[in-house]
Amino acid sequence: MKVEKRNGQMEDVSFDKIIRRIQLLCTGEEFNDKLNIDPTSIAQKVCSEIYDGVKTSELDELASEIAISMYSNNPEYALLAGRIVVSNHQKSTTEKFSDAIKELHTNNIIDDYLYNFVINNEEKLDDVINNMNDYMIDYFGFKTLQKSYLLRVKGVIIERPQYLFMRVAICIHRDNIDRVIETYNHMSQKDFIHATPTLFNAGTKREQLASCFLLAMKEDSVEGIYETLKDCSLISKYSGGIGLHIHNIRSDGSFIRGTNGYSNGIVPMLRVFNDTARYIDQGGGKRNGSFAIYLEPWHFDIFNFLELKKNHGNELERARDLFYGLWIPDLFMKRVQEDKEWSLMCPDECPGLSDCYGNDFDELYIRYEKEGLYRKKIKAQELWFSILTSQIETGTPYLLYKDACNYKSNQNNLGVIKSSNLCTEIIEYSNEEETAVCNLASISLPSCLIRKDLTDLNLTVYSKSGCKYCDYTKRLCDSMGINYIIKDKSELSLIEDELFGIKFPRIYHNTNKLIGGYIDLVEYIKPTFDYNKLKELSKVLTYNLNRIIDYNFYPIPETRLSNMRHRPIGIGVQGLANVFYEMKTNFDSDLSREINLKIFESIYYVALEASMEIARDREKDILTVKKGISQYENNSLDDFIPIEVLRRLQKEVHYIPEELNREEYLGTYSSYIGSPLYEGKLQFDLWGETVDNTLHDWDYLRGEIKKYGVRNSLLVAPMPTASTSQILGNFECIEPVISNIYTRRVLAGEYMVINEYLVKDMIQLGIWNEEIKDKIILNDGSIQMIPEIPKFIQDRYKTAWEIRQKNILDMSADRGRFICQSQSLNLFVESPNYKLLSSMHFYGWKKGLKTGMYYLRTKPSSKAMQFTIEPENTCETCSA
Repeated sequence: MKVEKRNGQMEDVSFDKIIRRIQLLCTGEEFNDKLNIDPTSIAQKVCSEIYDGVKTSELDELASEIAISMYSNNPEYALLAGRIVVSNHQKSTTEKFSDAIKELHTNNIIDDYLYNFVINNEEKLDDVINNMNDYMIDYFGFKTLQKSYLLRVKGVIIERPQYLFMRVAICIHRDNIDRVIETYNHMSQKDFIHATPTLFNAGTKREQLASCFLLAMKEDSVEGIYETLKDCSLISKYSGGIGLHIHNIRSDGSFIRGTNGYSNGIVPMLRVFNDTARYIDQGGGKRNGSFAIYLEPWHFDIFNFLELKKNHGNELERARDLFYGLWIPDLFMKRVQEDKEWSLMCPDECPGLSDCYGNDFDELYIRYEKEGLYRKKIKAQELWFSILTSQIETGTPYLLYKDACNYKSNQNNLGVIKSSNLCTEIIEYSNEEETAVCNLASISLPSCLIRKDLTDLNLTVYSKSGCKYCDYTKRLCDSMGINYIIKDKSELSLIEDELFGIKFPRIYHNTNKLIGGYIDLVEYIKPTFDYNKLKELSKVLTYNLNRIIDYNFYPIPETRLSNMRHRPIGIGVQGLANVFYEMKTNFDSDLSREINLKIFESIYYVALEASMEIARDREKDILTVKKGISQYENNSLDDFIPIEVLRRLQKEVHYIPEELNREEYLGTYSSYIGSPLYEGKLQFDLWGETVDNTLHDWDYLRGEIKKYGVRNSLLVAPMPTASTSQILGNFECIEPVISNIYTRRVLAGEYMVINEYLVKDMIQLGIWNEEIKDKIILNDGSIQMIPEIPKFIQDRYKTAWEIRQKNILDMSADRGRFICQSQSLNLFVESPNYKLLSSMHFYGWKKGLKTGMYYLRTKPSSKAMQFTIEPENTCETCSA
């Protein structure tokens, strides 16, 4: 039987060669982590599938599929599967980054500037590329990249993951090679990742790198509606996700003065937007367009709005491909709480309600009620229960609190903010002339963990027979490579005079230094969190996202106008649950709450500091530009600035004309003056919170901002990270784990995956086996009712359904004081009902959250939770 090699030559199939290839990928010298896997069983299964003339690349694919199918037995099989697919891919692609770029440029995929930069720095860039780092990407991460992200020529993938990361780095920093290499290294080492549109489009002919676009309905007219629809189409064409508010569209039955007819309300209009989202897909076939529609609950069409996504009812009254959010004023929540009446109104008959918030809204709304201008009076709770019914059936509408979003925004000097984006983490001002934009990236929090060097750790373990925690200790030491000796408990009297009441094992470091018992040893050797590295990554991303704003391709003029004037960015995170697992702390513990708080305080502080530094350094250049322009306009020769210097600065500082008209804060974003930051108010000040200088010197930063201002109106926005989390091998964003067992779907099929941290912990305890695995499957991914699993493991691996939502909301509010935009906050209720949901939503509202809920996740029928490379109802556009 013959096999076809990659060069087209045929040779006899060799079982020994197959074994040797798998063995090298398990234990080769180039891999730091050696895998304790017998390659024989995989090789035998591969050989059983061989046919005459099979290609070696097909054998690799088959071997990887066999390995990943064994993932649920041992997480090391997933590492092997990843190594096989990466090795296979590297054998099928060019070894030089520069050669890949040349081929992409020849085929008109890569832009000239990037090609020229690579040619001018060919040797240095090829030397910097570390192709071994592709092996840091696991099987599912690579398959995600392979399916959508790596660039192709005529259907054949040309890029390696490292080439993608370098392409993005060059796109961001252009001719600054030191910054290019810095950003590449961070992405290569999985420290952070930029958003999906940036990964898709960086360096290509149309560099639309932004994730989120927030539109206003231009006008309540045929012209205004279809102009807005066109804008949505153009943005969606270039991979943008859309948030659109329609508060100003007249309701069903309203008089149309131009035709003497009557409006059909928002439903027929939204069906047109629905069909457009399906037709204008993002990035030419990569995925359907995604539009989120926002409405305030006083609108007369609100009940129809709540029906649009339901799976039953009249098809002519449904628009299921859109997503829906409510922009809720506090007055409505108060009326629900007090069981009072609520009035439904038409914006054409009761204008201005969407143009105000807080007391101004309350006064206008109540005035309209007193004047009898409402269409209908209902019990506020009737509408509230309809909202909850829709959430139970569809997981939506999203809930965002209008007053909190406006009072706590650094953009509240611009006007009233009227909606969020597709994923509820972006809170930005938009109007008929400006379409808000946001560029996103996320920090991989596990990259900030410092793992202890255990090489010189020598333990003495005093144990007794029949002690399970003594056995746990031995297994832990064996698995971690820790040197230890076992002594009988009777010998402990040499160290401690009194044995009465002492629990075992008793563990000492270097003979005399007491560590404690098994749990104490786990605490002693666990990783610590490196907040200094987190700060470094936050600073790099602040600089990166500013560059993206300057170089981005803008689909419509309104997007460029808004982004250049206000320069909002969104730094988020992924892998918070990974951090808690590695640090051996429960998601809902006090320690986790403290880590969560410190992470976001650090990100906000450093992002503000970096934004201030950009403004400070830029001010000098703006002064030079102003002076140079004045010289040439007035033919002045005083301190003459050469024209080439002036032109270089004009190109580098990326100013817009109105910035030159100011006499102060010349380096800031153009709408800075009048903002809360200009007035000395940081995000936690807007929450009415006090933060001391224990972790960061806030007094210093306030002083520097007062002197120089900042370059960005908004900075922090924890987004969903669906696809990019898969690339980096993390759990999503800020979320707890939904299930400890689930299936992942790739083109080759579905594979069962068990939480690798849980499996590793149970292997260390010596209790992982097929019976336990089957019990986890039977319990739908929960381990709480499996008596063989110790309580401390059960507590550590509670799923999102088993964690009190109050704790999730508390953590959301804790970090909220350091989040100047908002956060994609999913809530998890296994069996929702009105009482439970009402309690949850009102708790979040009273805690001051901006986003009360993104999706309501309810538990499906009993089966392993499914995640795929293209998850349903998940925004890849915001994935960062």
